[in-house]
Amino acid sequence: MAEVFTEEPTTKSLAVPDLRLPDAPTARDAVGRWLLKEIGTAAYPGDATFQPESFTWHVPVWLSYAEKVQIGILADVYLHAATGIFLGRPSREDLIHRAETLLKKTK
Repeated sequence: MAEVFTEEPTTKSLAVPDLRLPDAPTARDAVGRWLLKEIGTAAYPGDATFQPESFTWHVPVWLSYAEKVQIGILADVYLHAATGIFLGRPSREDLIHRAETLLKKTK
């Protein structure tokens, strides 16, 4: 027989899901680590925004050099908030090609 509760469950008694990327800074940091590994210091993550309809974080990737800050957006990266898995990101080669194209346009 099912258990009958006489009181409303409290927030503490409810199961809270363990999110891999619970907030914008954590999502941004995940993209930052990936960028350092893949392309180096010329690309950096912008501010992460949560997309509730897909439960993902959107993080724009900026091209920037010491001489010229925020040259332009290289890519848009998407990560699943619960798992932390990258759902959309360009390859290293694609990032380099986009950076070269963007640099030609800004000269």
